[in-house]
Amino acid sequence: MINASKAFQKILREWGHDVLIQRRLSDDGVYSDRFEKVTTRHITAASRYLASTKEETTGGVIINSDRIYYFEASINPKSGDRIYEELSSGLENQILYVIEECYPVRGKQGKIEFWTVRSNERKPYELTYAYSNTRSNSRSSICI
Repeated sequence: MINASKAFQKILREWGHDVLIQRRLSDDGVYSDRFEKVTTRHITAASRYLASTKEETTGGVIINSDRIYYFEASINPKSGDRIYEELSSGLENQILYVIEECYPVRGKQGKIEFWTVRSNERKPYELTYAYSNTRSNSRSSICI
């Protein structure tokens, strides 16, 4: 029997790339000041207007994601977390994606083998950098 987790890890080793993840700490836009370097694989949505069961409008059914990422089970991504691409250019020039939804891909006995994540790109001018200490742990944050 194929071990899905090992097969996925092999794909990441051979075809993956590194990104930074910044965790969202709360629903009011507070983010961790720590970044996690993780290996992922992604696909770019061929069209934002392909059929999907997620959103139906008067114009039809649409997908509202720019990029689909795949993460190892241990990453445990959450909606609102940020993904920074282009690590070599410095944080100021990153391509930023915000996670919209996360779906666990389960294997035998319901064990999560890896995650599928829908995300949307945010342009640098869409970010307002507001450093604050709104939490008792005194973490600085970047707010959208």
